[in-house]
Amino acid sequence: MTAIAVTVGDWVETIATRAAVSIDKVREVLERHGIEAQATLPRRRRLCLTDLSLKGMKRGTEDDRRIDFSWGPLSPGLWAVLSDDNFRGKSSILNIVQACLRGSFPYEIKPDIWGWLSAVELGFRVDATPYRITLEKPSGEKDPNLARATLSRLDGGAWFQIRSGPADKGFEQAVADNMMEEFGFAKFHAFNKDHGPHTHGWNSIAASMFVTGPGKAVFAEAHHDGVSLRLLQLFMGLPWVTTYTAASTALKKVSAERERPKASDPGTERLLARLAALELELEEATKAAVHTIDRVDLRRRLVAGDVSLVSLQTRVQEGRDDETALARQVSNAERTLAGLRRTLQQLADERAAGLVFRTLRPVCCPSCDTGLDVRAFVAAEASGSCALCGNAHVDDDDDGDQRIDDLGADVRDAEASLASLKAQLEAKSRKQRSLEKERDDVRRDIDEISDELSSTEAAEVELRVRTIEAQAGQLREILADTPAMHATVPAEDDAEILRLVVKATKDLYDDLQRDLLREVSDELTNLCRRFGMKNVESMDWSANNVLTIRQGDADTTFSRLAAGEKLRVRIAAALAVIEVARRRHYGRHPGLLVLDSPAAQEMTPEHFASLMLSVRDVVAQADDVQVIIGAVARPELLDVVDGARTLHPRDDRFLF
Repeated sequence: MTAIAVTVGDWVETIATRAAVSIDKVREVLERHGIEAQATLPRRRRLCLTDLSLKGMKRGTEDDRRIDFSWGPLSPGLWAVLSDDNFRGKSSILNIVQACLRGSFPYEIKPDIWGWLSAVELGFRVDATPYRITLEKPSGEKDPNLARATLSRLDGGAWFQIRSGPADKGFEQAVADNMMEEFGFAKFHAFNKDHGPHTHGWNSIAASMFVTGPGKAVFAEAHHDGVSLRLLQLFMGLPWVTTYTAASTALKKVSAERERPKASDPGTERLLARLAALELELEEATKAAVHTIDRVDLRRRLVAGDVSLVSLQTRVQEGRDDETALARQVSNAERTLAGLRRTLQQLADERAAGLVFRTLRPVCCPSCDTGLDVRAFVAAEASGSCALCGNAHVDDDDDGDQRIDDLGADVRDAEASLASLKAQLEAKSRKQRSLEKERDDVRRDIDEISDELSSTEAAEVELRVRTIEAQAGQLREILADTPAMHATVPAEDDAEILRLVVKATKDLYDDLQRDLLREVSDELTNLCRRFGMKNVESMDWSANNVLTIRQGDADTTFSRLAAGEKLRVRIAAALAVIEVARRRHYGRHPGLLVLDSPAAQEMTPEHFASLMLSVRDVVAQADDVQVIIGAVARPELLDVVDGARTLHPRDDRFLF
């Protein structure tokens, strides 16, 4: 099942026709509510941790000492953070990693460990672009407002600072904005009457990559606003989904606005004046960046290149299978021809040998050397018998000739068949090489665009433009929620058009979503059974964000599962999404998965071994995925993870 190939123009025209309004009117409503069409399959990008270092001073312990910890270099694949017992720093290391990726400090870092730290540095790559996040603060200082954080990108051999300053909400937002742009993610919108309109973005995505326990939801930690389903849709790469969520949120917002009285806002004029000034400043900054690389165009070309690469890769694989089958047929035909030729030669040799022996004229008996009368040979030939033994000759020349003729015909047929198969194989090979060259050219173009995107050209100008755009966007969001601004909006007309936008958009991806959810549900069911949930009959993840579990001849849901079962489902869901995306050649999961203490929730050694084998299989099949497991060292885990890919202090020591 594939997504319906509909252009943005077709989509707008369909809505206008159903609403009986002009196309310009539809575009006006879409623009007013910030709804942008995202109709293409997105580019798949990968996140990979490369190194982690910590410095500081341990205090208040039995082993107070300096902290000088480093781990790396890391690469895609399966890694493990191990210890011989619990409470040795495994979860703390993983919590520090998550805090860095979110740009949120101290987040889940324990207060005592946060106080110990004086410097943290996490290195990672987004595809081929290196990044690092550093944190500095006085050792022993527990106030996060006194910490200084920096987000940097490696450009042309030098580190360009994207954001440097206090480790506050501003830094967290800068990290989120950068990661959302790098991965091409769009925030998904939500609305409820209690909190109004809001969005979910990088923090929800980052949280979904860390499975740290049973949790409240299948993905991430939020179970409201349908976050789990939105993340699943995002990771599976469904087109039009972000458009649908934005339209749905706008409709709910407009409907709620009609139910409350409007009031004037004395600060609106000041906000509008500030927005106008920012737009003027943005125009000037954009002009200054006119000669810099067009990142929007480059990312658009990346998306188009990825779509082409997926199609070409599928055709290359199918062609490779056909070529292998033809080569197997040629090999079989060659063996058949060789056998026929051997049989034909053997018959010809036997016939020739018989003629030779019949022309021999021995002068004595080969047994006793008694001389033979030459006249006996003449008489024997006249009577058709052998001069030595007297037996009559059996004349089989006619049958022998016929067999030789038949075998000769078989050889010629086999030669013709082999020649035909070789011609087909040669043609298929030429076509296959052409396809592979075309695929390699597209892949080379994608690599060149990625390199260009990671270049340093006018990085300061780019940062200034992005900063102004972010400020202007925040002002527009504030103004959009200002009652005075809504007083001039024809809410009734907007609501009707938005209802049609929601329906038309959902129709575009609904069939593909059902197909993907069914495949993910099947994979999820199989993995959960392997992880020890033997009485699970089926799992069905529906389009309305309900995971129905058939267990023990009864229906249940994720929230009603036992803690150990929830953990198994969460791990299985992450692996299922990665595996289904790999099979379909598209998907948006960043490719990083961190499992903290997966055996902590009543998991037998056999089930833990099965879980580890499943993780290893997923990593082996997708060579750009990175999975990090934090656990107590157990034989089931040591048998799966290469020793060179483990961080394991011996003798029950602490990790740092």
